[in-house]
Amino acid sequence: MTADYYPFDHAFLGRVASRVINDVRGIDRVTYDITSKPPGTIAWE
Repeated sequence: MTADYYPFDHAFLGRVASRVINDVRGIDRVTYDITSKPPGTIAWE
């Protein structure tokens, strides 16, 4: 299985991260993994 990251606009990612950090208690960091798969892993839920 392979996948690549989506090139979201940096301003959009900043707004989303700020909103999550400010609105969700206990969250103090948001990351966006841009590692291509493979060698990264894909988690199924």
